[in-house]
Amino acid sequence: MSALFFYGTLRHLPLLETVLGRPLSDLQIRDAVLPDHAVYDGRDEHFPMMCPETDHNAPGLVVEGLGPEDLKRLKF
Repeated sequence: MSALFFYGTLRHLPLLETVLGRPLSDLQIRDAVLPDHAVYDGRDEHFPMMCPETDHNAPGLVVEGLGPEDLKRLKF
């Protein structure tokens, strides 16, 4: 099983559930921050981007318990 940090649009649990194609009930999900990083809207893009930024914290979620099929769906 894997754990990943999500920021931006995948922090929206209904969207993450749709991407994974299953309920999130068997995953461990907690709020988290990635120090020394910031999240910005991508110029002319429809998704956010993360950049290293001293003295900033990027908000996100840590999701634990992801299996191989979950990782395949996220990569797609």
